[in-house]
Amino acid sequence: MDSVVMEKITAEIDAQPLKLAPKPLRVPLQYGSAGYDVEQSFVIKDLIPEDSFTSIYGPSGSYKSFLALDWACHIATGKEWDGHKVSQGAVLYVAGEGDFGVKLRIRAWEIQHNVTSIDNLARLPMAVFPADDDQINTVVEYCREIKSKTGRAVKLIILDTLARCYGGNDENSSRDMGAFIKGCDTIKQFTGATVLVVHHSGKNVENGGRGSSSLPAALDVEFRVKREDNEQALVLTCSKMKDAEPPENKAYDLVNVHVRTDSDGDHVGSLCVNSIGRPPNDQEAPPKTRHMSKNHEALWQAVRSRTQAGQATTRAVILDDLKKQGLKTKDFSVWLNKLIKDGSLHLEGDTILMGGESPVESPA
Repeated sequence: MDSVVMEKITAEIDAQPLKLAPKPLRVPLQYGSAGYDVEQSFVIKDLIPEDSFTSIYGPSGSYKSFLALDWACHIATGKEWDGHKVSQGAVLYVAGEGDFGVKLRIRAWEIQHNVTSIDNLARLPMAVFPADDDQINTVVEYCREIKSKTGRAVKLIILDTLARCYGGNDENSSRDMGAFIKGCDTIKQFTGATVLVVHHSGKNVENGGRGSSSLPAALDVEFRVKREDNEQALVLTCSKMKDAEPPENKAYDLVNVHVRTDSDGDHVGSLCVNSIGRPPNDQEAPPKTRHMSKNHEALWQAVRSRTQAGQATTRAVILDDLKKQGLKTKDFSVWLNKLIKDGSLHLEGDTILMGGESPVESPA
């Protein structure tokens, strides 16, 4: 190639604008304990932190959607919830399982609380899929529209339910769940809102929500909801509170509210959560059996606490928990064998589980 051609090519390259690789997002470094005295901000104080990834899970018929909507209404109106202060803001409720019953429940809440209309609560009568970038953009645009209309930033986005907002992906796949989690985090980042996912439990409600364990690991807060016996009431248990003390277990009754009379003259109503909590009727307590010592109770409580938090309950983990409490654990196997024999605990391999479903004694 002669020098004239080479010079021409070089000149054309030099004439092209220089394209620099985009700079990575930089977050200011923090040093030492700086910021330790900054108070954590909450949407509902001591229950739902601001800018968090939160979930409530439970079996069908446990009133979990009624609870999620009750929280939404309190946040939208700024009313305290069971004595907890509320940071008022707009709410986006994604009614993935249908909107017909949702609007009836909201009207029942308005009647029960003497509110004319909850203008800060927006409903989306269809599911959205956080794993889809286009749908993430749509949610962000909806939040901007809500702020423009109400004058308030969206503080809470409720996805009811995870199954309907999962886009047909596999709930047991860590890859699919990872995409869902990433999408929820992106929504949080661009809206500043807390994302609350309403989720179904697996076959055993004590073992957490259905599907991949990636979800509870990614959550800032998780609540378990179950129906209280056969009563018209729910029991709320905090199974994870990442950066604060978990609240105590409480039961909440639901009341019947007349909403309207239909064209045939029949009553049309809905249930509404009474947000003043009370001790649950079935408050779980250490088993009362003969010769139950404080060591037995400590062992049982250690297994129960880790089970509720969705954490491992192997012999080694529980043994370590008891040692940290200052207990002398040379008789650990004796304590465990008694609780297994009494039906309070059982073993599956090296894992200690609640209840007496599999009465296999521990090796000495």
